[in-house]
Amino acid sequence: MKQKDPAKKNQKYLAVFLALTMLLSVGALLFSGNNSNKDKSDNVSSPGNVEGNDTIAFSQIPGRQVHHEFNSIADGLNLSPEGVVSASYVDLQKTKGTPFEQVFGNETMMYSLYGADVTKRYGARYADGNGFELHQIPEQKILMPWGAVQYDNYSLLARTNNTYDIWNVVGNPVILGSRQSVQDVIDILEGNATASTEYNNLVNQVSPEGSLYQELAMKTNNSTIPADQFYTDLRKLDDGSYRQTSLYLNPESNFTQKINAMQVNSTERGVTYNVTTSGNITKVMITSDFGSLLNETQMLSQ
Repeated sequence: MKQKDPAKKNQKYLAVFLALTMLLSVGALLFSGNNSNKDKSDNVSSPGNVEGNDTIAFSQIPGRQVHHEFNSIADGLNLSPEGVVSASYVDLQKTKGTPFEQVFGNETMMYSLYGADVTKRYGARYADGNGFELHQIPEQKILMPWGAVQYDNYSLLARTNNTYDIWNVVGNPVILGSRQSVQDVIDILEGNATASTEYNNLVNQVSPEGSLYQELAMKTNNSTIPADQFYTDLRKLDDGSYRQTSLYLNPESNFTQKINAMQVNSTERGVTYNVTTSGNITKVMITSDFGSLLNETQMLSQ
């Protein structure tokens, strides 16, 4: 009998994992029909000097630029307007050499959008389906925009030729989203609006160091999360194994029972559990090889 290709088996596990956990993508957030800038009355100015290969250096773009710490999902939330229903953060450099390099894409995944590599991504989604992303671009350059408008001394760069409502503001990190969402982020950056605090109880209890992926979400009418709020992160350990840390705010009782039941015989599946409870938050740490961890995640969600 022909044995299954291990690579294909990993792809199957990854597909399952993404179906269970990955909530955000630049396509879903920004290219879902947010149409046209024609309702904006500002004149879009032509861009200035160009480097080779149709890119322009950040330093050549007039106005203020973003300067904000960007090393975790918490940093992304600190630039997110209130009302986030789900968010994710991925360090593309840390995914190198892991199966997630193909899932999340490597650093060149968004090269066609920017003409430069993206090394970190954060995305936030709201109940109305809108959202925005933050991107780290170490090369400090960007493909020539179609034009620009000014907002609070920042240059909003048009990414399409009046086809979709997609804009950038450059800096560390770069903002990508609709014109309104980009302006909302700038308002927070300048202290003129309040950032999201909905998930403070969870993110204050985790350490992002070493995480290659972080995600959080809250229960809505359209979700099946077994708790009021949910946080998870994934990291690769020094011995080559993987650890997933998940926090559940007010988990459902039947889900808590399931965690306890799976923990009892977890060693038979080559998986190690560490479950703790503090107040109304349950913390579950699962450690194993990559395939076993993803298989455990699948069983836990069923």
